[in-house]
Amino acid sequence: MSDESDTPMTEAEPAPESAIQGPGASLAARLGEAVRGFRERAAAPAELAPPASRRDWLVAGAVAALIGLGPVLTIGGATLLAVRARDAANAINQRAAPTLAAARLAEQDRAELAAATRRPGVGAVIEALARALPPEASLSRVGRGGDGQLLLEISSPDPDKLRAALRREPVLAGLRDTGQRQGDGAMVVQLRENAS
Repeated sequence: MSDESDTPMTEAEPAPESAIQGPGASLAARLGEAVRGFRERAAAPAELAPPASRRDWLVAGAVAALIGLGPVLTIGGATLLAVRARDAANAINQRAAPTLAAARLAEQDRAELAAATRRPGVGAVIEALARALPPEASLSRVGRGGDGQLLLEISSPDPDKLRAALRREPVLAGLRDTGQRQGDGAMVVQLRENAS
């Protein structure tokens, strides 16, 4: 068993920085040496530095370039921000498209339902027709079109008398005359519910 405390160290220990700079050198002295060394290294290639008159032109050119680059960089940055904002708006529109389509469809359904509830039902229209029709007129056909509008055909020997009687009934005010044709011994007046 060997005792490690008795063995001498074979590696060289690094010397402290103060020993490198000289004994008793203060922090300020070391900083001064570093700055002097930097100045000497910077001033060493004096032959590479431009002459004083040319140096003034280089400084002026650099300032002019910086002044010119300001608006260019501003415009470039604004364009980049605008592109990002446009992309974000497109992404939001794509995510919201199904919701907006559903909302439009729901609004259309509400409008159709409101229009259907505002107009009188088929039973109310037939009762009003029974009250308003002249005795010689008869109801030939009642139905709904593809758009849900009420369609009527009424046979009467005198269509003008029929139209006058229908105008007197308030429930039938929503019917409009769409035409007439010759039927079996009478004129057939065609009526359609107004789209509201």
